[in-house]
Amino acid sequence: MASSDLRVAQVFVAGGLPTITYNPRSTRNLEEELRDYLDEGFKILSVSGPTKTGKTVLVRNVIPESEAIWLSGGSITSINDFWETVADKLGLFTGVEYSSDVKDEEWRTRQGSFGLSSIKAVFERKEIVGDTKGNKVTRARHVSNQVREAVNGLLEPIVIDDFHYVPQDVQLEIVRAIKDLVFNGLRFIVIAVPHRAYDVVRVEKEMTGRVQQVEVGFWSEEELLGIARKGFEALDFLDKGGVLSARLASESFASPHLMQDFCLQLCKKNGYRTKQDRTVDLGAPEWDEFFKQRSSMTSKTAFDLLARGPRQRTDRQARRLKSGAEKDIYGVILEAISYTGPKVALTYEEIRSAIREILASEIPQRGQVIRVLEAMSKIAKKDLEGEPVVDFDKELATLYISDPYFAFFLRWGSR
Repeated sequence: MASSDLRVAQVFVAGGLPTITYNPRSTRNLEEELRDYLDEGFKILSVSGPTKTGKTVLVRNVIPESEAIWLSGGSITSINDFWETVADKLGLFTGVEYSSDVKDEEWRTRQGSFGLSSIKAVFERKEIVGDTKGNKVTRARHVSNQVREAVNGLLEPIVIDDFHYVPQDVQLEIVRAIKDLVFNGLRFIVIAVPHRAYDVVRVEKEMTGRVQQVEVGFWSEEELLGIARKGFEALDFLDKGGVLSARLASESFASPHLMQDFCLQLCKKNGYRTKQDRTVDLGAPEWDEFFKQRSSMTSKTAFDLLARGPRQRTDRQARRLKSGAEKDIYGVILEAISYTGPKVALTYEEIRSAIREILASEIPQRGQVIRVLEAMSKIAKKDLEGEPVVDFDKELATLYISDPYFAFFLRWGSR
């Protein structure tokens, strides 16, 4: 029987804002860097880190939603979206109305009497006779002007989460529009995935030296273990020797999001959903089954779309793998990515080397591989909801697995 109302899902929070298991990663001084920026300002702050590594959680712990203007990059498709959203957050009105009244008045007095023969009363009433004339003029102020006036010298920072979702041409317009406001003291923060962290500079060369970076980065195993230790202690669960926590951390792809989810599911697997009235030991599940069950259907859908390619075709060349299976070039490249572990950032040369290791037939040409990687990146952005699971940066010739859940699926999911 539970000794408190504390629930496991309140302790291990995957995808939300944890409190008990929040880890500030003190050795990295991330919170201090954020506070220093708020004190100093006069730059744009770019908080970068791989998907589901705690960027937003970090910033929200230092700057609560009530103390900032929070915007979602996914909802900004134009510069006007940016201005309108900020205006809504500030409660601004862009219409101005002017009116004037002219009264032409004339007073009229009416008199009379009423009553019985012995009692009479006299009344007198004055009335206004005339009319009123008025003029109204309305003028709409441009929303950008309203916002610029409102935020000039504003102490609350503007934060754009998922800045990498904003189209690059719109990023350029936003950065150019707020440069002078930042110079005047506006705190402006963008949160982005790491390979897009310098989008602010890439889209506007003049911002070089005016962008401050806070790199969240992947989590170390010790930092991930801190989540398990705090949570199990709060729930009074015992992980003897930390063996279970170590296994979970090793499969988390350096993501606190995955670690939170694993810890939550481990508790449930042991039959516990709330804190118990005494200390209880946690037992190990059948690990292969446990991790295979954690590979989500969402990731399988993403995998199937990427494996299919831009459209279903019957004329793609079948290539034989050393395992004996046959796959077209899309399947071959996905298997090669998986073969690397998978690593979450892969250069073209690393992908080519992995293809050589798994393929029994001739290796495809560089141009073919690059075209497939670009096509996969487009599919991930256009055909899948949420964060693209992969993103190919042609300029750097590097493929990024943006979603640790997808990387986890490549290792454990049934394909």
